[in-house]
Amino acid sequence: MNPNADILFADSKQLRSEKTLSDILDAANLIVEEGDPSLFTTRNLAQKSGYALGTLVRRLQSIENVYLWAIKKTRDKHFKTVSNSITQIDVNTPIEVFAEEMTDKTFAGIQKVNPAVMRFFESRVTRVKGIQADYFFYMDVVIDPYLKAVKSNQTNTFRELSWSEASLLLRNICLLVERPFMEDNPIAGTPEHRKIIIDAIVRWLGK
Repeated sequence: MNPNADILFADSKQLRSEKTLSDILDAANLIVEEGDPSLFTTRNLAQKSGYALGTLVRRLQSIENVYLWAIKKTRDKHFKTVSNSITQIDVNTPIEVFAEEMTDKTFAGIQKVNPAVMRFFESRVTRVKGIQADYFFYMDVVIDPYLKAVKSNQTNTFRELSWSEASLLLRNICLLVERPFMEDNPIAGTPEHRKIIIDAIVRWLGK
């Protein structure tokens, strides 16, 4: 499964109304927000959505896909928030301050999601075909806002990058942030982790 494509519900056309599907997805979002993969069950979804257990089983090809959709939505929302933060960086902000502010904002966002939920998502979407070539493309939403911010920045501390170079560097910076959380590494979120990311941003993106 490509985690960047829409997660499909093959039998969704059989639902009596779009509202039914909307109710189910809203319920899945609420369950995912609780941050406990052990709650990602059909029974829990039925209770939260108000639809009978049998109804969910008959009308949705995969209950798991409902949860994957909700997790993906949360992840994409997080990256959209990061993108918006980049667009709001003041033109007089030097690379060092940018690195600190973005690291702190990203930490604050990623720690709102239980790493166990992130591991659940990754294990499910990669179990058939492994990690596909475009697996990390969801991170690319930050590239255009970043390049635009660099172009308008007045501090002469940012390097001008091509889109291709920016994509490689920014994806790796995103990985520096999220992989320790994904791997349950003790360094995740610590001052040492923060320093590593800030230093990488300054070295890779600064002059």
